[in-house]
Amino acid sequence: MKNSKQIIMNYESFLFSQLFMNHIENNETEYQEVEYDLIFSEVLKHQNLFLESNFNVDARSEYDCIVDYLLNEVR
Repeated sequence: MKNSKQIIMNYESFLFSQLFMNHIENNETEYQEVEYDLIFSEVLKHQNLFLESNFNVDARSEYDCIVDYLLNEVR
């Protein structure tokens, strides 16, 4: 399969993606049975929502902020 453009992932995107997938695999969420090719847009959507949310603060680690967002906003 040939991609028409290269996608570059930074550490923040990688961390959010990994934590998101971990969260939906270990918790009852609406995304649990969604196929990988369909979940991509949902991960991006939630990453953007997280970045604009009150969960994204400098006073705590990025990891903790993301986990709190997922626990409270992704069901």
